[in-house]
Amino acid sequence: MNDVVNTQKEKYIAWVTENLGEKTGGWYTPYLEKLGQLLEKFALGSGFKENFFDYQSYSEYKKIYQQITEQNDQDIERLVSGKGTPRYPQKFGMKKNLFRKRYAEDEFNRGVRGKPDNIGGIPDWGVLMRSYLIFLYYDENPTLTYPKKEKKIANQEDKIDNSINYWLISPGENSRLWDQFHEENIIALGWDYLGDLKHYDLKEDIEREIAEQRTDGVRPVNDTKAVWDFYREIQAGDIIYVKEGIKTILARGVVTGDYYFDNDVSEYKHRRKVEWLQVGKWELYQTFAQKSLTCLNPYPNFIVEIDQVMNEDSIDPKMAEVNDFRNWLSNQVTDTGVSLNDKTVTQKVSALKDIEHHFDTLIFGEIDIEQLKQLKDVVVSDKSYTKYKGVSGSSIDYYIRFIESKPTVQENESYTMEDFLSDVFIEKKEMVRLISLLENKKNLILKGAPGVGKTFISKRLAYVMMEEKDETRIHMVQFHQSYSYEDFIEGLRPKTEGDGFELKQGPFVKFARKAARDPERDYFFIIDEINRGNMSKILGELMMLIEADKRGEQINLLYSNDKFSVPSNLYIIGMMNTADRSLALLDYALRRRFSFYEIKPAFHNDTFKSYINDLNNPQCLNRVIDEIKRLNNQVVKELGSGFQIGHSYFTGDAYKVDTAKRVEEVIEYEIIPQLFEYWFDDEQKADDWAERLRGCYDGEK
Repeated sequence: MNDVVNTQKEKYIAWVTENLGEKTGGWYTPYLEKLGQLLEKFALGSGFKENFFDYQSYSEYKKIYQQITEQNDQDIERLVSGKGTPRYPQKFGMKKNLFRKRYAEDEFNRGVRGKPDNIGGIPDWGVLMRSYLIFLYYDENPTLTYPKKEKKIANQEDKIDNSINYWLISPGENSRLWDQFHEENIIALGWDYLGDLKHYDLKEDIEREIAEQRTDGVRPVNDTKAVWDFYREIQAGDIIYVKEGIKTILARGVVTGDYYFDNDVSEYKHRRKVEWLQVGKWELYQTFAQKSLTCLNPYPNFIVEIDQVMNEDSIDPKMAEVNDFRNWLSNQVTDTGVSLNDKTVTQKVSALKDIEHHFDTLIFGEIDIEQLKQLKDVVVSDKSYTKYKGVSGSSIDYYIRFIESKPTVQENESYTMEDFLSDVFIEKKEMVRLISLLENKKNLILKGAPGVGKTFISKRLAYVMMEEKDETRIHMVQFHQSYSYEDFIEGLRPKTEGDGFELKQGPFVKFARKAARDPERDYFFIIDEINRGNMSKILGELMMLIEADKRGEQINLLYSNDKFSVPSNLYIIGMMNTADRSLALLDYALRRRFSFYEIKPAFHNDTFKSYINDLNNPQCLNRVIDEIKRLNNQVVKELGSGFQIGHSYFTGDAYKVDTAKRVEEVIEYEIIPQLFEYWFDDEQKADDWAERLRGCYDGEK
């Protein structure tokens, strides 16, 4: 290699390492040095210089680049100016996958590689050439500065081709259609009743049609997105991964054709052609949500891990955790709204690694928050530790926040509309209305008398919207008169050891950040006794952010000054006891941010009646309930509907053991005392009703 070419290579390595990725320059260089020879050998092109570093000028190489890729001037201008990474024309988008495939096959034939379909460590042909084009442009324009992406780490420029999309698809329930996908070289999606999607011009048209087919009232946002993405967003050249369960990959392929509707098959009629590149069964370190179709581009580290596992690269769980944390850090913003830059991210990761080494302790992989907080106190108070003194505390704080906001994906028991209606004694039309109110307003208050099952309903409402019993996506708190902003959002709190104060995040901020990291699944924050707290005081500046049309907007928190927003996938459900005279009315500012739905006693509900009649002594309980209905009629006339006696007084396992005994306990020690509270100024009326109720379970009525 002559001196000119060698100098060019060294400049390229330095520039690409600095601007495109830490290891990229050294990784790409050997391929560029023999790229012309490789293209000739793999029948991908001829007439090029063997060593691409022989192309010394931007204009000369741009012609070669366009000859190979057929990319136009406008797209190249966007690319080199850092304004985007445009897709390659479809012809090259399909062709470029052959480079890695034939390189792997060649090394397998020469005994270098263990499997012919193992493409691990081979750079993407397009990304490889693109890096040299960008380098030449800035090398010839030294007054210009390459606009490093603020989230370059997240984009994994040196690992994935971000000009295409990466998709994860489920081949039917329990992967039952995978064999058909494999044999016919297709991917497919259900929702066959929609017919040919080419008849739909707007996503909203598809959503409307799906909503009409559903009977549970849930707005089909995720279903609509899956269908629309399959129809309009997936393009030829995109990479598709086939999944099984929540941790298994069955195949990796490249999309080769446009969307078509196959009316000759019995199911999954929405289809696309695919060329399968790798087929097998691989278990991942991370887990993924159980959805029909997911775009993985927002999760570049996940894409990298899938490829590493499929190519049999060893996965170090600790390194996977470090990379996940690094990726998360790159998406955090300072109090000025600016993302953490590469230098800051690297510094914080390095600080944590140094702390692990210096103090002989574990940070990456540690999930015990209290253990991490204690470690922070030790590190900060150790005067002999000076290497990362200035950032050690904040670095551990960031890691704690990273762990607290980490979503959990696991196998859960499914929960359907039928499950809801069998558990909760309300009519189907009420359930549909509740779901619609919550989806459209984002914030819902269930109000009602004591004993109507508001808390029970709120959790089942979350279950039916999630379509599974996932407790990790539900958080519940209870308000009281002394509950404050510092308890709910963040504030200074005494340290556990009693030595000074520390800034602590409240449950709402932690849970909202967890939901924000998992945007394709719904999360539910449930507040019991919501009207016992001073909501304006508790929410503070977040009063605005919980509004449906303000979701995603950022403000600075009061104490930490951190940027914070309430994500659109976080729903708030409050419960309000309307029979408590000690509570003040909610102010108008809060009222207009919530929908209110009154839960009424369900004594007339058919499911409740069936439940009663299945008990071992239903006659006794039915007599009591008939009298409770008459009692409620008088309560409504004199006090209002919010003071009725609810049906949940008469539910529970104890009724299944000894119905009569439990009835007596509830009447005597729960309902009668409540009546004396209602008619505190007319004890005779309370006494009369008490005797009438006692007569029911004594059988004397």
